[in-house]
Amino acid sequence: MPQPISIRSSRPARRRRLNAPPASSATSFMCNLESSCPRARRSRQRGVGLIELLVGMTVGLLVIAAAIGTLMISRGTSSSISDISRLQQQGSFALRVIGVQLRQTGSVEPGLDGQTRLFAFGAAVPTYGATNAAVSGSDGVNSGSDTLSVATMASQGLPTTQRRDCVGRAVAAGTRMQAQFRIDGAELKCSAGGTSQALIENVADFQVWYRVATGAGTRIMSATDVETASQWGSVTAVEVCLDLKGDEPTPDPGSTYLDCNGTRSARDGRVHLVFRNVFDLRTQNG
Repeated sequence: MPQPISIRSSRPARRRRLNAPPASSATSFMCNLESSCPRARRSRQRGVGLIELLVGMTVGLLVIAAAIGTLMISRGTSSSISDISRLQQQGSFALRVIGVQLRQTGSVEPGLDGQTRLFAFGAAVPTYGATNAAVSGSDGVNSGSDTLSVATMASQGLPTTQRRDCVGRAVAAGTRMQAQFRIDGAELKCSAGGTSQALIENVADFQVWYRVATGAGTRIMSATDVETASQWGSVTAVEVCLDLKGDEPTPDPGSTYLDCNGTRSARDGRVHLVFRNVFDLRTQNG
């Protein structure tokens, strides 16, 4: 009986692993071995609590308040410095203008004879108003501001650009110049030749005293006292006081200062600078 012919394949047969599960079910196989399958780990996110939010807002508000406070202090300091500087400039300018007029009060320009080349001193001393004096004034009503009046003669020895009155007008040589200083509102004004012009502003007070030469020495008198004693011709010096008031408020509104009369007065929430000077009348001292 013929034997069956067995045909063997040239490709080796793959052996099947009985214990290995299919590749597609690897995850299921591992899950079966463990009690539970681990889930994919997610990134943990955590919000801000109400207390933390309130603390952050409070800190931010404190920083903003500190910045605003610093800015306000810096601005107030800068404004106060500018206010004081402006008052100092105005006070210095006013005293300089008044001093120029007072120092030459009563001066006379002697006439020059063209032939003999000699000076004639017969010219009358320039006077102001009914007092017939080179300097005069009046006291303010109810402790108000005073008025100061002076008279002089324009010198021929000065160039035309320097022969000017207190309002800046040119004056011919040998012409009598008159000037009156007074307070109008909050401005110190000078009147000359029918023209009035403000010199400075922010003036709170303007006081004038007169040094009068007497047999017993020099007395400090008010305009009323000098007028009563008829001593305008004996005035040798004039004391001028200006009280200037600033525009910017001060950090201490209840503070006080010494005014022109030496009285402690309230600042009213503003800076006050008091300027005082004594001007000798050169024509009265010899």
